[in-house]
Amino acid sequence: MLRFLHAADIHLDSPLQGLRRYEGAPVDEVRSATRRALVRLVDTAIEKAVPLVLIAGDIYEGDWKDFQTGLFFAAQMSRLDRAGVKVVMIRGNHDAAHVMSRSLPLPANVRVLSSKHAETVDFPELGLAVHGQSYATRDVSDDLVPGYPEPLLDRFNIGLLHTAVSGHHGSAPNYAPCTLEELLAKGYQYWALGHVHNYRVLHQEPFVVYAGCIQGRHIREPGPKGCVLVQADHTGSASLEFLPLAVMGWEEVLVDAEGVMDRHELGARFVEALRTALGGDLPLGVRVHVTGRTPAHGGLAAEPERLVNELRALAEDASGGRAWVEKVVLRTASPVDLEALRASDTPQGDLLRSLDALVADPQALAGLGLDLTDIEAKLRAVPGSGVDLPDLREPVALAALLEDVRELVLPLLLDAAEGDGR
Repeated sequence: MLRFLHAADIHLDSPLQGLRRYEGAPVDEVRSATRRALVRLVDTAIEKAVPLVLIAGDIYEGDWKDFQTGLFFAAQMSRLDRAGVKVVMIRGNHDAAHVMSRSLPLPANVRVLSSKHAETVDFPELGLAVHGQSYATRDVSDDLVPGYPEPLLDRFNIGLLHTAVSGHHGSAPNYAPCTLEELLAKGYQYWALGHVHNYRVLHQEPFVVYAGCIQGRHIREPGPKGCVLVQADHTGSASLEFLPLAVMGWEEVLVDAEGVMDRHELGARFVEALRTALGGDLPLGVRVHVTGRTPAHGGLAAEPERLVNELRALAEDASGGRAWVEKVVLRTASPVDLEALRASDTPQGDLLRSLDALVADPQALAGLGLDLTDIEAKLRAVPGSGVDLPDLREPVALAALLEDVRELVLPLLLDAAEGDGR
């Protein structure tokens, strides 16, 4: 029985992405997450007694700030060496040969494949062969697959590749592009892919697999992260088992605020949604999306910083410190029948139609000659507001904000009209 681990996209010591500006952010926990996930990978290889670990690129995030990153990786590889585990790895776009200006010797059990051409590492004692090529530069636009060697006879042939497979790479950059059809045509029994950070099985018999990253680094990398245990028999038939490695997770939490009357009721809905997200054992960084038409909209939109900190306090209490709110995205609206209001012969109807016209014609908005410099500076100074503020000097970007302006202003005008008896 052949057995090996397939991992990729470790991004060791990947830098934090703006967490320091948020009070209470678990900076140290996030900073050490990729290291702790790598330790779990090594622990898993030793516990499972696999003879071989494959790493399909992007071991590092880029050139090291100091040698500590390289020393940590080398120490983990030495642990595998002492356990008798071989390692074959390639470099991807983040740690390409020309990207890394520093290097350290790795133990004898580690083989880093060439960036000049594809090569083969034969393990006759294991009955398998690994074919692969590292990136020479970060931006590899050529298809590397045609240069991969032919499969060896009487071996379980594995292709190790950092690539964007056409139609399967999502938002990942289109580096070393190839097609699924040409991977299958190569005649290998398994393709161990890297570059896409989600676990994906693109094909079975033979398996073509993205292992995903071993640890999500930010909110755009939610879901399970880990490696793949591959077992194959002498006929080449293989089976897979995904093994989680992440030490913390990232999740989007959706809160339906439809009809809530106040902040207290909204907080209760948030806690319920958060507890559902906390179904697993990992601590979580969460991005909260609040949506729906609610009478509380005006107050929520007027004090976004207050809302963020209220939800952070609730998260701390409800999770016992296991969840932290990374950001709150407020997309609520007032419970106003906009279509009826738009058709009405009222000041509010006039205002709504005027706003609609400005949204439809950004240049007309620019022609108003608004100086929003001071307002923009104040908005950007609000920490943790959850607002991704565009450049207000751009007419199209400014017009896109008018929907928020409409939702905030109209309820106030309607309340004023009701107070006047109109």
